[in-house]
Order: sequence, then structure tokens, then C-alpha cells
Amino acid sequence: METVLDDRVVIIDKPPGMASHEVTTSVKKLTGVSRAGHAGTLDPEVTGVLPVALGKATKLLRYIAGKHKTYAGIIKFKNVLEKSRIQELFSEFTGEIIQTPPKISAVKKAPRKRHVHYLRLLEVRGRLALFEAKVDAGTYIRTLCMDIGKRCGGARMEELRRTAVGNITEKEAHTMQELADALWLYRKKNQKEMLEKMLRKPEELIGLPKAHIRESAIDSVLSGAQIMAPALEKMENVEKGHRVAIYCGKNFVGVGLAQVSSKELGKRGLAIKLERVHRSYH
Repeated sequence: METVLDDRVVIIDKPPGMASHEVTTSVKKLTGVSRAGHAGTLDPEVTGVLPVALGKATKLLRYIAGKHKTYAGIIKFKNVLEKSRIQELFSEFTGEIIQTPPKISAVKKAPRKRHVHYLRLLEVRGRLALFEAKVDAGTYIRTLCMDIGKRCGGARMEELRRTAVGNITEKEAHTMQELADALWLYRKKNQKEMLEKMLRKPEELIGLPKAHIRESAIDSVLSGAQIMAPALEKMENVEKGHRVAIYCGKNFVGVGLAQVSSKELGKRGLAIKLERVHRSYH
């Protein structure tokens, strides 16, 4: 189990009042792994889905993070607005938007394009409105609320919860206490069932189409060799230039960029350009 811990991901339901890096540090100490990392930073007061990778799985975080994030939140308007007016404002901020990251963020403070897939009004009570939003990674909901406020006399984000990271939902998340209890049961009582349910293989959380290589090519690929056409056995709905999860049989090998599409299978030359080889292959 200690070996398993060094190559897994646990989906934490982040509590309020803790920074994402503090949650990650706590998980690292609880599990005893040498390193840990999280996908998608949340503000200290924001709760919800925070994937924390352990050990070797940290190198796959960029693929686990997902392109989309889903949130449930409360926006507080300076003035009482009709429901129809709020829906109108939400419609204006659906689709492609231009957003400047806040001063407290770690990224460059320059305007950039982001996509809001939907911004749904769920309930209105006085100056408070409950909403659900699905947005591109890197979209700041707090800034989105403030920008909406500029169109109607003022507004701010009151509360926020991340309900999904890509296809990883809050139903799959566990509290810090649940993780601590599971580790205690394993280490003190030799009961590992609860812990096993919490630990996810990183490849289970990588939502990429699959490419399968031949067994004869595995040693060279694990040594860092690029995947040429003869090494490629099959691909599932892959488009040229898109990322793929690489498998040999049922075993996850790594991630790469497809240089051919599924329809071009058999075409000579470089088939997949390797980005990351997963050293836990067995």
C-alpha cells in the first residue's frame, strides 16, 4: 500500500479557510509521501474539488487538471435587480469574454480571452443570486462577478464552491478527516478498503483519447524513444495534433501528441511525439 500511495491521486473536498498549498502539505504529511501537488488553485475561502496528486502522479497533474471547471456561487448585487435583468447580464457574460487576472493572482496581469460555457441563474433572494458556471481553466469567478457589477451599479462574489474539475465531480471528493480516518484504519487496524476507495490511479482522471502501442515497442518507449508508425497498434477517435493517453495492453505508459489521426493509422514516420513517460509502468 505504501508503494501504491506513491502513485495515486486523492480528490479532496477543500474546506474553507485553508489555502490550496496548505491542503496539499497536510495531505503529504498524512500520507507520508515524498512529494505532492494539486491541480487548480482555489482561494482560501473557496471550497470544493481539489485533486491532490501523490508521489510519481504529480508529474501528470497538468493532464489531470482538465480544460474546464464548474462552480456554484452566490453573487451579491449593490442594488436589487429583477430576475430578468440578472439573466440578461449573465447572457452578456456567456461565451468568449475578455478578463484581466486580479492583482493577487500569480499570472501576468494582462487582458486575455476566456470562454464561459454557461452561466445559469438558479435562485434570487433580495440582492443575492445563486448561480452555476462552467468556464475555461484560468477563469476568475471573483473577477467575473465584479465585471458583471460594472454593468449594473456594482456586484461582488459572496460565496463560491468548485463542483467539478473537468469530469471529476464533488461526488468523488473526500474530506481531510475522511482521509485521516482511512489512513488510521489502514495503519492501525490493517483495514485498507476505505483507503483504496479514495486512491485513484492518475490515468483514470486523464480525459484523453487512447493510443495503443505494441508490446515489442514498450522498452524503447519507456527509455524515451519517440513512437514511430510501426510501434502504433491502434488509436481511438484521435485527431492529428491532439494529446493522447498512451497504453500498452491495459497498462498506462504516458502522454503524447498525435502526429497522425486515427484515419491515418499506418502512415509512415513519427506517429506520436512523447510528452511524458509514466515511470510506474508495470
